Amino acid sequence: MTPLWVVLSLACLALQAAAQPCDPATEFECANGGCIGKERRCNQVFECLDFSDEDYCPIAKCRPGEFQCATGDCVNGILRCNGSPDCPDKSDESGCVKILCNGHSFIYNVVTRTCLNCGHNTEGEKCEKCRPGFRGDATKGTAKDCQPSSTGPTTTCNTCNGHSTTCDATGKCVNCQDNTEGDKCEKCAKGWWGDPTTGSKKCLKCVCNNHAADCEKANGKCISCQDNTQGFFCDQCLPGFTGTATDGKPDSCRAASCDVLCYKHSTTCNLATGKCANCQHNTEGDRCEKCKTGFTGNPTTGSATACTAGGGATTCATLCYGHSTTCNLAAKTCTNCGDNTEGTRCETCKTGYTGDATKGPCKSCLDNCNKHSSTCDKATGVCSACQHQTTGSKCEKCAAGYIGDATKGTSTDCKPTAGCPCNKHSNTCPGGVCKNCQHFTTGVYCEICDTGYYGKATGGTPTDCKKCPCSPRSTMCILLPGKTAPTCMGCIDGYAGDDCNQCDTANGYKSLGGGPTAAGGCCAKGTDVCPATVAG
Repeated sequence: MTPLWVVLSLACLALQAAAQPCDPATEFECANGGCIGKERRCNQVFECLDFSDEDYCPIAKCRPGEFQCATGDCVNGILRCNGSPDCPDKSDESGCVKILCNGHSFIYNVVTRTCLNCGHNTEGEKCEKCRPGFRGDATKGTAKDCQPSSTGPTTTCNTCNGHSTTCDATGKCVNCQDNTEGDKCEKCAKGWWGDPTTGSKKCLKCVCNNHAADCEKANGKCISCQDNTQGFFCDQCLPGFTGTATDGKPDSCRAASCDVLCYKHSTTCNLATGKCANCQHNTEGDRCEKCKTGFTGNPTTGSATACTAGGGATTCATLCYGHSTTCNLAAKTCTNCGDNTEGTRCETCKTGYTGDATKGPCKSCLDNCNKHSSTCDKATGVCSACQHQTTGSKCEKCAAGYIGDATKGTSTDCKPTAGCPCNKHSNTCPGGVCKNCQHFTTGVYCEICDTGYYGKATGGTPTDCKKCPCSPRSTMCILLPGKTAPTCMGCIDGYAGDDCNQCDTANGYKSLGGGPTAAGGCCAKGTDVCPATVAG
């Protein structure tokens, strides 16, 4: 009897061969007659069922994330099909879907023969029509094909990505809406993240638990967490501090000992109020963070000799520890601090840097942590939130279950002791980079739960990532330390609170129809009414 897997394989091959003819402009024809996008040919992943897409390929010499030109040169993978040739032979622009999608999308579904994520205010299977509210000829293939139906005070107007219909005399968009900014309303404003030029055109609010003012526009990761916090959402306390960072208060994370609170200059303090007593080593202040009058230095380094007698500097270079030549000698204040320093005398390192600024330049945390973390203690240099399966005070060791040399400083330094480093969510890893992550995971090693899912993707089971039990008003959820249930966050416009079940009154939204927790209720602004789909 013929094995079942053979029967299924033959059936798949027959179905692929029976598909409609391949488009020579955008598709590669497999030996069995199946079709795949030209950009998937020779990508070190078998896409054709008969594996013919990897036959007769040039020997790959480019690193993961790079595109190999027909000449053998390597260019950054994001430059592929960007509308501008980057390879010497222009091969990075061959086989793209620009023609099929009228220049408004580079994503084409070869199964349904439709374009995805149409840009430039277009829509349709081939991005061939202008969206409602815009007019023009979308088939011309330029970014300005579809203009707002009403262009405001001028006869011409730059495309505002659907976030404004008003431009000034120079053609720049004004009154950008939906938390966007820029000449074309193409960027999310401070405190918001996303890409307002694509897809849902949404800017999502940064979720930083009130410990950071902004986040990375690409993924929502909080920038420069304050108040002794760390983590993607500033949701964890720094080492040496304790509390619940998600409380969102300035004192959510408090020092766990007087030694930490007082920079090792006192063993007597009130941890509740955050104040030290009996500061030693010529220091003073609530946290022994300043040198006494007549002494100079940086007490936050924790050194017993940080504050030394003197301070009668006669030059700016001396006053500013060599980090600036601009100062007020009488007031003992420096300006334009260099070498990644800050402070009235350029005496401390900036956030993201570490070292003793009174003795030399400050080193970036990224370099200090072997490129595996951008967060470290300003004074001690101890790294936090080590990435890429590393651990240690300098992220210098591979985590348990991984092997390699973490000091090389690359994202692939540490790999699982056997097999693909994909946490059992993929068996395909050309060049050590996981492809086709399954079980709702993503990342270089399938180590992160996809948007809308939560859990620990490194557990190595199909059920590592579970769907967020949130209302449609929430865009994501996370499982906080010590919690058994996930916390919903990332509310859409107009909503706030746990599970986004409150109205964002701070921004002018009010409760209608009983509010978001009632059937048919919602949060609205001005004359807006509740749509039937809002209630969750």
